[in-house]
Amino acid sequence: MMMKTVAKIAVLILVFLLVVSCSLGKHAPLLTKLEESGYVHLTSSAEISMFLTELSTRNATAEKVTIATSALGSPVEALLISSEMDRFKSGQRSTDRVTAMLIGSQHGMEPSGAEALLLISRDIVEGELTAWLEDMNFIIIPNGNPDGRNSKRRVNGNGVNLSTNFTILSETETRGILDVLHTWKPDVVLDVHESAVLKKKSLGRQGYLTDFEAQFEAANNPNVDGQIRAFSFNHLLPEVIELVNSGGLPAQRYIGEITSIHQPITHGGLSLRNIRNMAGMMGSFSFLLENRLDPSSGTYPRPRNICARVAKQYLCIWAFLTCCRAHQSEIMKLSWNARMKWSGGKDEDPLYLFYAYVADQNRLQITLPLRKRETGELIRHTFKYHGAVEYHSPLTLPASYIVTEHQDLIKDFLDRHRIAYKTAEQPVEVLAEIQYIVSRQGPVNCPRQGYAHYVVRERLERYPLKQSDLIISLDQPARRLIPLLLEPQSLSSIFNSKEYRHIVEEDRDFFAYRVQCFGLVEALGDEAELTFFEDVFH
Repeated sequence: MMMKTVAKIAVLILVFLLVVSCSLGKHAPLLTKLEESGYVHLTSSAEISMFLTELSTRNATAEKVTIATSALGSPVEALLISSEMDRFKSGQRSTDRVTAMLIGSQHGMEPSGAEALLLISRDIVEGELTAWLEDMNFIIIPNGNPDGRNSKRRVNGNGVNLSTNFTILSETETRGILDVLHTWKPDVVLDVHESAVLKKKSLGRQGYLTDFEAQFEAANNPNVDGQIRAFSFNHLLPEVIELVNSGGLPAQRYIGEITSIHQPITHGGLSLRNIRNMAGMMGSFSFLLENRLDPSSGTYPRPRNICARVAKQYLCIWAFLTCCRAHQSEIMKLSWNARMKWSGGKDEDPLYLFYAYVADQNRLQITLPLRKRETGELIRHTFKYHGAVEYHSPLTLPASYIVTEHQDLIKDFLDRHRIAYKTAEQPVEVLAEIQYIVSRQGPVNCPRQGYAHYVVRERLERYPLKQSDLIISLDQPARRLIPLLLEPQSLSSIFNSKEYRHIVEEDRDFFAYRVQCFGLVEALGDEAELTFFEDVFH
């Protein structure tokens, strides 16, 4: 009964939005291919591109830009929306408008996010939401994975899950999205997904489906700015959930994937591999939205219940943006403060290399709805609850890192993240903290993520800089991100990945040395180089 009611509400919302768009717009309403087909045929990647082009052509407040080219050669495109387009497009920070970045369909088999973002783009540009342009700017990337959408696959043309590629950045699609974060520095980010209630290879084999509708999660890595995390979890997250619930759609905080009725329950992933936490580290209020992806075996008024799914996504995106708009001044202030904390390193939060979900002593169990796969019967199952986050191994941030080997490989990686570095030009002796890799052990406390655990011994030693060495100063905006990526004991280290794991050898010194203080001027050489870091970072 609940599902039928929600489906009816969803259809009514879409009809209402279409009628209002017709009455308010100066043009005939621009329809997506999904709308034109009566919710039978999804809007293809090429049709999404044409839709964005048409919105840009019809309206001075919208402009389509290409941010990347996919692995198979399709454009990855963003729609910039602003009533002060020239200023916004140039990347100048607005002091009176909150900038929101919305990303859809990073997984090609989750198409409704892109469809809903097309509708919300249309309504902001020429529909009932045009009032938002008075105090908001938008960067909307409806189709983050055109290869996956075209092939109906989760991954891109290289077979890579883009959603967990934001530390390695091996793919052009994720590098393009990160470039958007650097260029426009959005105050808020929303990553729109769908979550299948039927997991055929795990929980489905035990005879159960989940029964969740809308789920939200905020950036939760403990190294994200503490004030951003506090405001996200104490204000924005509960308010968004309440607003969605009041719209007739059951909403809750995100529950991590359930693969067994015997597992403990956690929340969203803590890793920097996802855009939510990476954007959070860069100073954005960043959120995940996961809406219900119905089983393909069901019977629905439209194929795979797509009409209702799009309407649910629209409601959730609208609620999120409504709450962000209501808290515009607080969001902009805290986001700006977080971005500026790198300068001087004052009042800096500790930086933790290790973090994991553990049992919540205030709430040891959680009861969640499941459905029996064969009968559809709704039951409530009680799980252990590991909703608390443990973090330790705080790191005293060095002044710089010195990379003594594999410089070309590390340069390429740093360039992807827009992390500035300098090649030493004159020999100078520095006091370095050197980590000796005793061993690399299997995953610890995070078996599903595949994190290795490096056992190290540390020592202080004088080291003469060589002209091929890289100097990575932490006096730059990526100050807190750099150690999390380069420290071997960090759970977000690139050396936990197959792309870089092979260059860390056991029974050898680790090649990235920490330096707390040294004569950087002498190492850089020419007096003109003294302004290098100031020019790059300011």
